[in-house]
Amino acid sequence: ANVHRGLHELSNRATDAYELARKKVAAYLGAESDEEIIFTRGTTEGINLVAQIWGAHFLKPGDVILLTEMEHHSNLVPWQMAAQRSGATLRHVPITDEGELDLSQLDRLLTPEVKIFSFVHVSNSLGTINPASELCQKARALGVTTFVDGAQSAGHMPVNVQELGCDFYALSGHKMCAPTGIGALYGRRELLEKLPPW
Repeated sequence: ANVHRGLHELSNRATDAYELARKKVAAYLGAESDEEIIFTRGTTEGINLVAQIWGAHFLKPGDVILLTEMEHHSNLVPWQMAAQRSGATLRHVPITDEGELDLSQLDRLLTPEVKIFSFVHVSNSLGTINPASELCQKARALGVTTFVDGAQSAGHMPVNVQELGCDFYALSGHKMCAPTGIGALYGRRELLEKLPPW
């Protein structure tokens, strides 16, 4: 039975199971509430949703989108498109010869013009584990929204979005032994409330 679409017993059971899954994802990510969890088809869809919906509301000419040079196309192309639509520009935190973020460049790149800093938690190609909580803390101090691509981290390490201090965090279920086509997007409640219904 379809969830949220019927009053009969099977629909009620399906809805209860669906919402229980949302509560489990919220608990797994350390979210404050299950209302902060949006089901998607995977990390890529979560990034696209934020780039399109959040980007349409908050990006304008002269703004900057900050990424890193180690981003997967899923966390690059949606932001390139958001920049084209809004007139914002892109900046990239470089990587060192050792395959880590060159944090010596961060203060030069993470400035008040930056509206969103979107970065991978764990690189799919380098295996680098980025200091996500440190990056989110520096961004938040400047009023910059953060998006953490958790496709590679959520299934391999404990994740607590409140401890990370991120505004958005996306994951793919198929990288965590779930069926293909299931993912989740965490969005901090105060931020979601400023957007139209998803």
